Formats: sequence, structure tokens, C-alpha cells
Amino acid sequence: MASSATLAVATAVFLVTYVLISLRNVRRFPIERPAVAMLGGALMLVLGVLTPADALLAINLDVLLLLVGMMVLVAGLDVCGFFDLVSSRIALQAKSQVWFLAWLMIATAALSALVLNDTIALLVTPVVVRSARALRVNPVPYLVAVAIAANVGSVATEVGNPQNAFIAIRSGIPFLTFSAYLLPITIVCLAVSIGLVWFVFRKDLAAPLVAVTSMPAVPLQRRGLGFTLGVTVAVSGAFLASGTPDWLPLIALAGGSFVLFFLPFLTNSTARALIAKVDWSIILFFIGLFVVLGGVRASGLSAAIQGGFTTALGGRSGGLVWLVGLSSLLSNLMSNVPAVLLLAEVVPQGSMQLWLALAASSTLAGNATILGAACNVIVVQAAFRDGVTVTMKDFMKAGLPVTAATLFLSTLLIALLVPA
Repeated sequence: MASSATLAVATAVFLVTYVLISLRNVRRFPIERPAVAMLGGALMLVLGVLTPADALLAINLDVLLLLVGMMVLVAGLDVCGFFDLVSSRIALQAKSQVWFLAWLMIATAALSALVLNDTIALLVTPVVVRSARALRVNPVPYLVAVAIAANVGSVATEVGNPQNAFIAIRSGIPFLTFSAYLLPITIVCLAVSIGLVWFVFRKDLAAPLVAVTSMPAVPLQRRGLGFTLGVTVAVSGAFLASGTPDWLPLIALAGGSFVLFFLPFLTNSTARALIAKVDWSIILFFIGLFVVLGGVRASGLSAAIQGGFTTALGGRSGGLVWLVGLSSLLSNLMSNVPAVLLLAEVVPQGSMQLWLALAASSTLAGNATILGAACNVIVVQAAFRDGVTVTMKDFMKAGLPVTAATLFLSTLLIALLVPA
């Protein structure tokens, strides 16, 4: 039984960690989320909330292996020119801004369902900026659309985003079962999102396109691309065939390992270059958060938080609407990944409806603001490096209505389709 002093220390570390995660800057000093998460984990150890053994047990190795394997696969596709090829083909085929917007969102959503949406956002954003400039249109609506589509598309599978991967492993829901319920919901939410983004930016999208007859040649590594696509398809097939999420990390790691070893023989890239393209900050972010939340559990803080939420709602807890509302709120206060890691403590292990609702609501709620999801931050930062500024106002005028509509639809469909 944890002491009151341990509970107080864990509460202080938890609050400081999550406040700093929610901030971008403190005065003139930038705040990096992975650094904050690692600091929070270190404080849980140094201040005696967790022992070193407890901290190691708190780190979910399955999630980390799944993320690393998938990011190596995406790095292989990137060095072979796959993402540049997709975006250039879209730009060349664009007949109008609405057409460009719709197909861009569909392509982004589809890619985000197959691999991590954060990585897709990082790779697609610079290409979207170049395509928009070639078409001589305002890139801001398309950048907002990319972030929204990446979030919505990632709902469909257990490897679409980091929180889904965690939920899959924690809940034990098979890959195919997860997608059988959430893929149709994702398609409906994507269609609504395309319509709302078009409506919000309809004045910008009304201008005619400048015809693009050619784009800069895409430096394709054809042999490497064929090999990496083959491995990616094989990994996706293995995901579908796997009877339990326990196999997902090993399948992803095996696929990533094949690409890491064999791709340098087929391209002018190296294994070191592929490793450098992996976003290791996401791994550090998860390690720190796992340790912080290990301290939250060990100190009794998670039980106290659950009791406080229940009391605030007049003693009603654990239901679908309760979880969706709480998930939506916390996802925008602290971003959706840490919100899911916290709320996983209050979802019953055998309730597939609540686990799927947590996956859908935490991801869709992240579309409300730039800070709601790491994917949004990645798009905005990558665009800024290319000279395009997306303001919070630009994002929220599309993000808020999309969030409200998709949360309502997804909750309704989960209530109707998924057994309680």
C-alpha cells in the first residue's frame, strides 16, 4: 500500500510532466515532449516512487518493438522515393482543387492506416507544400487536410498510430477484429471530414488550378522499392493472419529487419541512413511515459483519478459516453497518446466496445487543435520549415467541426455495431 507521501510526490511529478507536455515553450525556451517524458520518468525513480525493477517492468517492450519495426519499413519506402511518387501523381492528375483535396486526404488516410500516421505526416507534408506551389494554390487548407486525414485514417488499424498499438497489445483484440469494426467507421468519418474541410476552406478552394503538365523527376530506386513494397505487403498480410496481437511486434520487427539488412544491397542507401530516419524521439517519449504511468499506478494515483471522475459525474462511470467524453477532453489537454496510457487503467480488460471507443475517440478528438495529436504538431512544424505557417485559427476552424461530427458518428456506430 503506497503512503500518502508517495502519492503526493507521484501527483506532483505527474502534473508537472503533463503540463510541460502540453506546452510548446516556457518563455523563450522550447519544450520537447520526449525530454519532458524522460525527465518525468527519471523523477519517479529518483524520488522513490518506483524502484529500478518496477520501472523496467512498466516499460511495454511490445509497443516499442512494433513502433521500431514499422518506422524502419517506412524509412525504406521513403529512401526508395515512394512518397514523392504518390504525391507527384496526385498533383499531375489534379483536375480541380476539390479533386486534389479529396484524393490527397484519401491517399493520406490509406497510408496512415497501413503505417504510423506520425511518420506519414512527416514524409507527406514537404511533398504537399511542393505540390501546392507547383499548382499555385494556398497550401494551408491541404496541410490541415493532411493532419486530419492522417488522424482519421489511422483509426482503422492497430498499427495506424501509437495509441492503437498500445490498445491492441493491452486489450488483446486481434488485428482483423479491430479493423473489421473500425475500418467502416473510419470510411464514414473520412467522407464527413472531406466534406467539412472543403466547406470550411471553400473560398480558398474555389480558385482554378494552374495546369501542371510535368513535375520534377522522382528519383525512384525501383529494385529497392519493389522489395520494400513486397515486405510491407507481407507484413500487412501477416498482421491480418495473426490470431493474436501478441504477434504484431514480432511481425513488424521481422519486416523492418529484412528491409534494414537487404535494402542497402538494392539501393545506394545504407543501413545507417535507414536507422537515422527512424524517429527515435517517439521511442523515448513512450519510454518516459511508461515509467511515469508506472509511478501513477504504484502510488495509487490512477485509482484516485478514476474515483474523482466518477464522483464528478454523480457516481456514473465506466460507460461508453463517459469514456468518450473523458478521452476527448484529456486528448486535447495532454495529447492523445498520454491520454490513452492514462485511461487504459480504467477500461475493463474484456470490454471490446470500450477499448475500440477509446481508440476511436482519442484519435478523432486529436483533430480539434494543433496540440491534440503529435501528428498535427509534425505537420505544422514540417510546413514551417518549408516556409508555410499554419496558425491555430487555421487549424481549429476545420478541426473543431470535424472532431465534433466524427466523434458523434463513431460513438453512435460503435454503440450500434460493437457488443457491449
